[in-house]
Amino acid sequence: MNVKKTTTLPRVLMIGGPTAVGKSALAVQLAQAFHGEVINGDAFQIYRGMDIGTAKVTAAEMAGVPHHLLDIVDPTEPYSAAQFKRDAKAAIAAVAARGHLPIVVGGTGFYLNALRLDLPLGGAAPPSPARAALQQQLAAHDPEWLWQRLNAIDPASAAKIPAGNTRRVIRALEVWQETGQRVSGQPAPTPAYDALVIGLTTDRAVLYARINARVDAMLTAGLVAEVQGLLQRVPASAQALQAIGYKELVPYLQGDTDLASAVALIKQHSRHYAKRQLTYFRHQLPTEWFDLVGDPAAITQVQARVAAWLGENSELAR
Repeated sequence: MNVKKTTTLPRVLMIGGPTAVGKSALAVQLAQAFHGEVINGDAFQIYRGMDIGTAKVTAAEMAGVPHHLLDIVDPTEPYSAAQFKRDAKAAIAAVAARGHLPIVVGGTGFYLNALRLDLPLGGAAPPSPARAALQQQLAAHDPEWLWQRLNAIDPASAAKIPAGNTRRVIRALEVWQETGQRVSGQPAPTPAYDALVIGLTTDRAVLYARINARVDAMLTAGLVAEVQGLLQRVPASAQALQAIGYKELVPYLQGDTDLASAVALIKQHSRHYAKRQLTYFRHQLPTEWFDLVGDPAAITQVQARVAAWLGENSELAR
């Protein structure tokens, strides 16, 4: 069945949440049920040759469902949120033109939100005198001191920006100093899509155990060799090698640490990242949550929710 459009905005189904909860598998299931095509929304699965450490979906796991924005960039090249938004918009338009449902799936919440809201990401603004002065103040004091300055000027923005996120703190202060306007007073962005955001989650202890097990499985599958192969042609400072699962193994392969310590760091960083992913999806996107790990039968609830969103009254195609 083709997607029924009842709104003026193009429909996009988004699937997000932390690592190791089954997002890719759900995307395939829903694509099969609703004549969908999957568009990658993970910041590192776009890189060629980075398969094991990014848990990239395999050809067998795709089950014949078309997938887009996988393996589109060489790991020697940087790739930005602005580039993702451009490429994802083109992919969505092409999928919709075929009468199919675009399904964007990935754990990079900012990518999905930038796409959903069509956030302006034309590149970094040129350095201003205000920014240079703020960076000097940060160097002379500390992040908390700078955040307190923002809190005094724009408490609404400060409440949404952690003190440690100095880039955003400086940007908010820069806007105030350059324009006299608070960031919190700027109009909210208008959605570019009629997006249903499905979030997958599960019990925290279960999630962490799954993450640890996934890392062990990656090592068995040859993650060390994959990183070693990348290092032969990609500098350790490359953006691609800053991915969790890769950056921790570089010191091991360079003889600066042992494998057990590197693996422990991968697991720790993966758990911390999962926590940040959950926080972002909970606070920045209109996410509707389901636990398919704890309750696999909840897939019927997910399917019913998608069908209702599409305005589909007939039995779901399987």
